[in-house]
Amino acid sequence: MGLSCKIRINNFTLLLIFSIIFLYSVYSNIFFLLFVFIPIIYWIEEKVEWKKILYFFLISLIPLIIFHFINNLNIFKLIPHNFIKNSLENFLLNNFDENTAAIVGLVCFNMKISRISWEFYKVAKQLSIVYLLSVGGLQVSFLKLLIDKIFNNMKKTGKIVNVIFIGIYTYVLNFASGILRVWFTLLISYCFKKYLKGKYESLALSGIITIFIEPSCVFNYGFCLSYLCTYFVIWIYNFEIKNIFLEQLVINIGCAIISLPFISRMDNEISVSSFILGIGFAYIFIFLYLWYILTIWMVFLKPIHTFFANSLIEILVGCDKINWSIKIQKFSDLLLILFYSFSYFSYFLIERKRKKEIKNLISFELKK
Repeated sequence: MGLSCKIRINNFTLLLIFSIIFLYSVYSNIFFLLFVFIPIIYWIEEKVEWKKILYFFLISLIPLIIFHFINNLNIFKLIPHNFIKNSLENFLLNNFDENTAAIVGLVCFNMKISRISWEFYKVAKQLSIVYLLSVGGLQVSFLKLLIDKIFNNMKKTGKIVNVIFIGIYTYVLNFASGILRVWFTLLISYCFKKYLKGKYESLALSGIITIFIEPSCVFNYGFCLSYLCTYFVIWIYNFEIKNIFLEQLVINIGCAIISLPFISRMDNEISVSSFILGIGFAYIFIFLYLWYILTIWMVFLKPIHTFFANSLIEILVGCDKINWSIKIQKFSDLLLILFYSFSYFSYFLIERKRKKEIKNLISFELKK
């Protein structure tokens, strides 16, 4: 019974890993099959039956088969969306100045609607904080919290409102990977909470559903970074670091390190300053996101909206002047495999030590 429980808790995480490995191995580089040894080592440690491992292999091949037939077809993009985008752009450009429209479009709707939008995005990229401009779990969690507070005495109603509201918002953002992950995870955690006991399972299952619907998403850097960094953040929270600033610093540095292979392929440059600046900017962007998403429809607050937008631009330009960046070499596929293999083994060893310490602590407490 204990073994089956262990297997169930980690089922979807491993299924997600295998699905990604097979797609990359066939359509990118055969060397990605080396990643298969990572789950196998885990299974040896957990003493999992080979029959169950075979099931994982077979199920993980399904997205590969789907991709073979539909190739780059993006099912989500087939849903009409342009009229929503055009309506939002017209509303912002007709009611606000170019700076405010550009900032609101980026911060709340992932839209680049003018030259200023692109310039602002470029500066954020140079500061390595562009991830803060992508609406995802960080921003939506505050909206979810607000809805939970409003429906505090009607929890079931609150859950339904959350699913509907975030679902509509996902559609407005044209099913961007960051918010799609949040919506699927939320929906799964509400519907299957009794059956998903692991901390990562709702997150992993949301990734599996996305891959089964649209297998080509695994070749999107945004999708990969979204899940990779979210897994890391959840893991860091397990350590319950008391100092909030230290916790955020560890998360920023950790996310930057595990994102290195992707950053090397996109920019070949990373901002060292962002390890510290990113903490401050996270709070600034969260505040502006909540302010704009809740009040941008109140046109009479236009002077305040404009002040915040111009202030943000000035702060970002000022930080860019003192920014310190370093060049990094592009990761080859083999180096990427070695990098993440080393990262996994480091995680594996730390987790073994942490669980052993917890077990010893529990044993000590029981003996008292």
